[in-house]
Amino acid sequence: MLGPKSKHSKEEVKLLKSMGIPEWLLQPTVVSPKDSCGLDKAGLSSHLIERCQDVGLSSLFAVQMAVIPVFLRRQALYDTRRVPGDLCISAPTGSGKTLAYVLPIVDILSKRVVTRLRAVVVLPTRDLVTQVKETFDAFVKGTNLVVAAASGQQSFAHEQSALVGSAGSEYPGGKSRVDILITTPGRLMDHLTSTPNFTLQHLRFLVIDEADRLLNQSYNDWLNQILHATRPEQRPHAPALDFKYDAQGVIEADAIAPSFLKSFYALPNTDLDLPKAPSIQKLLFSATLTKNPAKIAGLHLNEPEYISVQNEDGSEAKQEFTTPEGLKEFMTICPTDKKPLMVIYLLHQMGIKSGLCFTKSVESTQRLFTLIEAYESTQPEEKRIRVKEYSSDLNPVQRKQMLKQFKQGNIDLLICSDLIGRGIDLDSVEFVISYDVPYYMDKYIHRVGRTARAGRQGEAYTLVEMQEARHFKEILRHAGHLSQIKTLKIEKDKLKELVPDYEKAMSKITE
Repeated sequence: MLGPKSKHSKEEVKLLKSMGIPEWLLQPTVVSPKDSCGLDKAGLSSHLIERCQDVGLSSLFAVQMAVIPVFLRRQALYDTRRVPGDLCISAPTGSGKTLAYVLPIVDILSKRVVTRLRAVVVLPTRDLVTQVKETFDAFVKGTNLVVAAASGQQSFAHEQSALVGSAGSEYPGGKSRVDILITTPGRLMDHLTSTPNFTLQHLRFLVIDEADRLLNQSYNDWLNQILHATRPEQRPHAPALDFKYDAQGVIEADAIAPSFLKSFYALPNTDLDLPKAPSIQKLLFSATLTKNPAKIAGLHLNEPEYISVQNEDGSEAKQEFTTPEGLKEFMTICPTDKKPLMVIYLLHQMGIKSGLCFTKSVESTQRLFTLIEAYESTQPEEKRIRVKEYSSDLNPVQRKQMLKQFKQGNIDLLICSDLIGRGIDLDSVEFVISYDVPYYMDKYIHRVGRTARAGRQGEAYTLVEMQEARHFKEILRHAGHLSQIKTLKIEKDKLKELVPDYEKAMSKITE
């Protein structure tokens, strides 16, 4: 439930105001991190509730139950009579803040008729862009909404084609092939300056996730330029000419050619081309929301509302992490190109059966599954590992059937991304492999907690690329968990034994 406004003494308020901190930031609506509610309590549509259930969600976390109803108060796609108030949300990492904006944005935009770029989500890294896009993809199923990512993982020309289509005539109001764009500041700036017809003038939502990190980035003054780009372009004034006017003050028909007049006034062809006044709602999400007056002023917030997930005593909400008693945890540091070999080694040399393998994205899941399946086809039948891809492309009935086969011992390894992995509820998992390093501790705990259930023994292996080792150890250290993980060193000769069949598998894929 939404709690009362945070209390400050008169002296504290006076001091903080004198420092330039706005009053709304001193009085957040406080939400207890222990709160939760059913999916039907937040005002979501029945279709979206069904979609949540399909991916294994049965309830909403504190930040979701607090933010979603506020989102849904204003569902109009375009309303300049009263521009929606902006939202600033402070919630700890791993509290479910991504779904707090994904669900209401999908719900509101699903009612649109014309495809326009109406939601932009800005994130600090490519990997976060991939993860958030996957989350949107899972929840736009069954709607006509189109989601795109622009972070430099595809060529610029490919992104341009996905966003606006082929190059051609310029449109006064721009055009778009997508409704929702997930991007980084730099890539968004690139498209604003170099992609014809790309426009933010129809934007309804601007989400700045990991806000404190992003506000510290000064790339080409990205935030000011983006906010400026959301304003409709002003039509140029026609030059002062000696026109003839009739009695009503209208230019006489023969005074000037319509085509000449249109070249100055950019007259619209349809009402879709008419310039609009901005109706944008800005949404900031951060674990620690900035109180820097200069940065706050630069956001140009409109009637902001501040929601903070914190304990009853006002202290920052922090998660406590626990793992099953029978769990043994390992990490192994290896080069990026050796990770598939490492998975194969664990499967065959260490006899892993009844396992789950988590990846960071749908694409990563598909690539790894294709490679392992090709490798297994090179092995004698009695030694083959039976592997399946547990994908969002499967309908609920197919997923249920696959989990049944896993329980019956007919599948040795399921490969899945974190999002779709939410729907997996199995007591028989003996091994968990994290193919991609989880960025947050809660995600790590979510993965490894799938094994060693109900008093059983279980093992968890995390494959860490060399450039990721420092970050991964830091999140473990911060959570007081580093000492519980042993480093597994595998001799290079052990992996070399697998290379001939691995190369055969690679050649099969590329044929």
